[in-house]
Amino acid sequence: MSIRHLILLFGILNACLYAALLPLWEGFDEPYHYAFVESLWQTHRFPALGRSFLTGDVFRSFEFAPMSYMIHRSTAQGTAYEAWYKLPPPEKGRRRAQLDALRPAPEGDRPNYEAQHPPLAHVLLAMIDRPMSGLPLTTRVLILRLFGAVSSILLLWCGASSLCRTLGLPPAFTNAALFTIFCSQMLYATIAHVANDWLAVGLSALFIAALAAFVAQPARGSATLCALWLALGLITKAYFLAFALVAFIAVVILALRNRTKVATVLPGAIIVVLIAAPWYVRNLVLYGNVIGTQEAFDGIGVRQALAAVPQIDWPASIAFIARGSVWTGNNSFTTFSRLTLNIVLALLFLAFAAWTARRRAIRPAEKVTFAEVIIFSIAVAYHTAAAFAHMKGDSPGASPWYTQALLAPVLALAYLGMSRWKRFGRILTISTLALWTWILTATWTIKLFPMYSGAGSAPMRFRDITNWYAHGAVAHMHDLSLLALAPAGVLYSLMLVAVASSFGLGAVIAYRMWGGTASCAPQPPSRSSAAPDPDLWHEPRHR
Repeated sequence: MSIRHLILLFGILNACLYAALLPLWEGFDEPYHYAFVESLWQTHRFPALGRSFLTGDVFRSFEFAPMSYMIHRSTAQGTAYEAWYKLPPPEKGRRRAQLDALRPAPEGDRPNYEAQHPPLAHVLLAMIDRPMSGLPLTTRVLILRLFGAVSSILLLWCGASSLCRTLGLPPAFTNAALFTIFCSQMLYATIAHVANDWLAVGLSALFIAALAAFVAQPARGSATLCALWLALGLITKAYFLAFALVAFIAVVILALRNRTKVATVLPGAIIVVLIAAPWYVRNLVLYGNVIGTQEAFDGIGVRQALAAVPQIDWPASIAFIARGSVWTGNNSFTTFSRLTLNIVLALLFLAFAAWTARRRAIRPAEKVTFAEVIIFSIAVAYHTAAAFAHMKGDSPGASPWYTQALLAPVLALAYLGMSRWKRFGRILTISTLALWTWILTATWTIKLFPMYSGAGSAPMRFRDITNWYAHGAVAHMHDLSLLALAPAGVLYSLMLVAVASSFGLGAVIAYRMWGGTASCAPQPPSRSSAAPDPDLWHEPRHR
């Protein structure tokens, strides 16, 4: 088995552990997304904002499932984690038994504020959820989480590998990039709960890779594949409209440079229209706008968002989004060391500086990948302004799970910069690997396991951690079993394997990099992704 496949298994292991450890409804907006899934097979119609409600079992679960203070505050029901830990053991067991006894029930009267999302990811989950209707709610949610998380890892691994190959990233640096992607805590926080992000993140990587391959060598096959991923993405999450804009601009530039013809891209355009257009026409009919977001539904449009721009503390907002893109503690919104996250961002900045410094080496596939990062970031900035206007200033920035769509392209370009920095590139690569490995390891051992076992969410020092594992961890294993969706013994076993594999894989990749077996020479692009003209977007070829 190659190291590339071991990295894939590493990602699957961490995704499964995250899905099983995460308490019920601790995933971002998870109860509302799961109610979306249930309502699909209960009502046989798509939900809509203002017309759809939480299903009965989800609504009743708030009485029994312990929850973060954020969810407790918004629902005005149930028990926050801090209060739940203080309950007598029999009462905790009784509530878990009542939670497990819940079965699907018709919609209640609490509005579902996630009912506006494109439906593909939810439809796929509904097909799995319907046959499980007789199982406990916790079991159904766990199975859906595992399906989504593992599927996302597979799609992301394929998309990121293809992108690295198209960009000509050397094999050792490709391994480092893939390993770093699967060390991202925020990736698992995004994909390992019931929502549509699990499919959106995977499809975004596949689309970005396909568009890079098309720009490198325009052909009908690559154009059609790119269009297919885009169309599926558009009926998964509305932020694919930003990617659609990049694709449109790329096609226009290539056409102006006589690099592609209408016949080349027409089949793909038809695919996008046939698959995605009906949903956005539905948005226009129902909501009076195309994107169908909560902000737009409540009357927040371009004018209101632009009016909010001067009122926003942009440095603070950008810092919040950047750090949150690396680490955010689920629906409890706990934090990681700000210094550590700032170092991560600083290393990425250095890598991008190295990439931009070699302007003559930058090829068309790299340019369009970078363009996707920039335009998507502009879309995130717009969402920040719209959310600020919608919340009347009570919003620090765009939700950090949106930026996981950029995880693969950002890290691919960053490692490409490292691979071209001959004097310092390997040192920067190994430093980046070590830091991301540490963050993932600390996520399990210092952050999430103690937090969901009753140690609280406050930062813990080394002495606190040693005392916890010496005295508190065993005593609170029963609490963890009641709070998480899998037994504590299984979770701790998976955690030990995950931590050991992160150190082992990281060490092997770093050793190959440092030991001289890693070549910094660009990987020859495959024939399907080769760029025959290094200045494809600028100099027309004379035939």
